[in-house]
Order: sequence, then C-alpha cells, then structure tokens
Amino acid sequence: MSLAEQFEWFADWCVGTSPLYEEISREIADDPDLLAIAEEIPPKRGTPNILFAAIHWHLLGGANHELAEYYPTLTDDPKSDNPFPAFREFCLVFETELLPLLRNRRTQTNAVRRCTALFPAFSHVSKEVGGDPLALVELGPSGGLNLCWHQYAYDYGDAGQFGTSDFVLDSEIRSEKTPPISDDFPAVASRIGIDLNPLSIQDEKDVRWLRALIWPEHGDRHRLLQRAADVAQQHPPELRQGDAIEELPDVLAEIPDDVPVCVFDTQMRYQLPDSAQDRLRAHIESAAQERTIHWLSGHESTDEWDNAFTLDWFDGEEYEPLVAYEQHGKWIRWLL
Repeated sequence: MSLAEQFEWFADWCVGTSPLYEEISREIADDPDLLAIAEEIPPKRGTPNILFAAIHWHLLGGANHELAEYYPTLTDDPKSDNPFPAFREFCLVFETELLPLLRNRRTQTNAVRRCTALFPAFSHVSKEVGGDPLALVELGPSGGLNLCWHQYAYDYGDAGQFGTSDFVLDSEIRSEKTPPISDDFPAVASRIGIDLNPLSIQDEKDVRWLRALIWPEHGDRHRLLQRAADVAQQHPPELRQGDAIEELPDVLAEIPDDVPVCVFDTQMRYQLPDSAQDRLRAHIESAAQERTIHWLSGHESTDEWDNAFTLDWFDGEEYEPLVAYEQHGKWIRWLL
C-alpha cells in the first residue's frame, strides 16, 4: 500500500468517528509536500496515526497556531470550515519540531475501558487457581494503565457496580452469560509490563503522547485517560524496556515457582507477524510445562460484531475464546 493509499484508508477508518482527521487525511493523500514529511516515519508504525499524534502533541503542549482552533481538545467551540489549509501550514512551519517525534515515537495507546473485559477475565483465571494471588505480566503495556485495573471501579449497568474507587469505568454486557464479576477482586501478587518503549506515567511528555494519540473528538476517552493516569501515578506498575517476546522468559524466571502467572495483552498480538506470534506462543507453552501459567491474548474478532476483539484464554493446555469486547471497551460479551 502506497503512502497516499494509507491516508485514504485511514480516512475511511475515521468515517463517523473523527470528521477532522477524515477530511484532512483525504487532502494529505494528494499533497506531495505532506507525504514527504510523512515519509520520515519508519515503516510499520501506523504512519497516519503518528503524523496526527505528533501534531496533536505539539498543540496540546501550547504550540501557537490557528490549527488549534479546529481541535475539540483545545477549544470548546472548534471551527467547522475546511481545516486543511491550517493543518498544511502548521506542518510546513513546524516541520523541524515535528521530525523527532515522527522518527522516534510509536503508536502506543492505553484504552483503559478495555479493563472492563480484563476484570472478569482475571476473575476467571483467579478462580481457576483457587484464588491465589496472581503475578500479572502485560506484553506491550505502553504506559501501564491497564496494569492498574484493580485500582478502578466498574459499572456494568443492570449487572451492578463493583469496586470502591472514585474512578469508575462503565461498559454494557451484551451476552446472556454472566461474567464472573463481584466486589471480591482477584488478588494480585505483582505487576510487570514489557514494552519496546515504555511510557512513564510520571513524565508529562509521555502522558501528553498518550493523550495525543486519542482522536480529538473522543472526549470521553480523553477524560478516562487523564483519570487513569492520576490513579497510576499513585500506584505505578513496574515497566521493563525490551522486546516483549524475547524478554518474557527472563521475566517469568524471576517470579517464584509457586505463584500462578497470568500473561496478558489486549491489542498487541494481532499486530505481530506470524513468525513473532509463533515464537510468543512457543515461549508461553514451554513455560506452562514447568509452572501454572495462563495467557489472555486479544485479537480481531472474525465474527460479525463491529469493531470487536476477543480475549482468548490459554489455561496451560488449551486455547478458547473467553470474552469479546468493543475495541475501546464500550461493551463486552462473555463467551465461556
């Protein structure tokens, strides 16, 4: 897919959810100067996402330009006329400032509402190991906000609200089967995340990058991210830098043999090439021969559900779907 085609594809993806990025993306696809700037982004990093996030990052940081007047994150009354002339001018004027972000940053999101699917999944694993405290290992945690899942509360509508935190994540249950949720949260022994480029929740610039990756119209996701970041700053998880697949065996070796392990990822594995997925599966299956280990891994659903992902559950012997969820956690469907 050519660079222009990537922006056309991205525009189609934005339909109905980000009119700002949709309109700009279609114009970028026909603009040689902006495509040349986008070429500075290394391949396979989600070029449109990185370009838009880099610009959003500078605007959130106070860059003084008319373009800010089109962003709902920066004004209560965004302009509605064609934003592309201002966008194009911003890119050309601030090109030097943009290049470090374009060349070095990655698409790293923390959609914390996905914890509404992780909570019942962890509860299921906890039940399987007799309630023993779990050692949690997240692959590709970004800023580690989902490792703080047990510091949040959960509202599932008619199914009830669980937890005592002031920060509440809401989701709709769309299944006849009831997920295993209660106020008795699974016990956690330890939390470790492994990421090529972990983001520090204590670093304002890293938190701003997480914000910049969220599309400007998604006000609810911006609100949830900021609240979750506040919680995580009080309860920071341990994040390790490195290739999650290659570092996993060493991290597992550090965990006492009598502590059950739950490795998890949400929307990381489906982005890996088949060879990397095979290596990851081999590492986990090998470790499961020596100790109690469970794996929750998200991938795109092949069912008819819109924007759905599925957490598959590996219990040391078999794999089966456990819970489906809308990509940002707006609803979950318990499958077991």
